[in-house]
Amino acid sequence: MTVLRSGGEYEECHVDRLREQCEKHAPDTEFVCLSDIGGTALLHDWPGWWAKIEVFRFQGPILFVDLDTTIRGDLRPILDAAACHEFIALEDFNPRLRKMGSGLMAWGGSMSHIYETFCANPDAHMAKCTTRRHFGDQGFIEPLTEGRTYWQDILPGSVVSWKKHCKSGVPDDAKIVCFHGKPRPWDVGQ
Repeated sequence: MTVLRSGGEYEECHVDRLREQCEKHAPDTEFVCLSDIGGTALLHDWPGWWAKIEVFRFQGPILFVDLDTTIRGDLRPILDAAACHEFIALEDFNPRLRKMGSGLMAWGGSMSHIYETFCANPDAHMAKCTTRRHFGDQGFIEPLTEGRTYWQDILPGSVVSWKKHCKSGVPDDAKIVCFHGKPRPWDVGQ
């Protein structure tokens, strides 16, 4: 599952790119894009990354992938992990921050409490999540997923950072390459 909110830097071609990668590396898995311009409709007009909160409307197992992610290998171990864990997220690739990242998340059951909590007062939650420690959608999600597991702990080497782990090329064991910030995957041929 992924999300495309129109009006930003991402376009339908980025959805197509991720869909093709998922079809190649998980051919028997349904690909869903929540969007305001096609696919499965977004229900709310939440701006930017806040649209991502809508993925929590859906019952797991769900694997959520940001559009600026590259799938490079067999997704079966990642999908299997999604089915048997309550909630999995990225551990921030900067060890000094020690917070979760929302660019690659999965859950095996229901995480609807995240969606429902946000729906109760979206403007207040968006206004509150502006500090370095609790920033954006992941700043909202993090305290609601205290029992989470991290990809880096359960599948070491399978999920890597372009900036941190790929300076000499993408490691052979990497199944997913996360691009956080610039460059984007299409800027570097990924």
